[in-house]
Amino acid sequence: MYLSPNLKYLRESRGLSQEDIAKNVNVSQKAVSAWEHGKRVPKIETIVEIAQYFEVSLDELVLTELKPPIPTYAKNLRYLREKAGFKQEDIAKMLGYKGKQGYSMVETGKTEISVGNLEKISDFFEVTMNQMIKQDLSKDFRE
Repeated sequence: MYLSPNLKYLRESRGLSQEDIAKNVNVSQKAVSAWEHGKRVPKIETIVEIAQYFEVSLDELVLTELKPPIPTYAKNLRYLREKAGFKQEDIAKMLGYKGKQGYSMVETGKTEISVGNLEKISDFFEVTMNQMIKQDLSKDFRE
């Protein structure tokens, strides 16, 4: 069942707080937190309300993982950075980010990287963009 991670993903992807959800379905913020952490399960009527609120089917909410997987390039960015001994701040500076937070969002798959920055990082680590996007480089370069 995917109710807990889906609820958290849907809430965060829309920039909502647990309190926002709680108000919408007439429960406490603590109840929403317990649902997201898998400590409790809402009543079926509440699950229906949540599905309607997020405009997803019950099957999607409960039986399907809604959070998209982390893109291959994001995993490769982290792998290559760590293998080379760089910190996120180092790569962020090289790519022109103001701080590590923006770059961290790329590595975790929460935001996309621009084609220009992907090209810069591919050149820097001497891999092709095709490799960066399509291959799991941690498997290809294991020693």
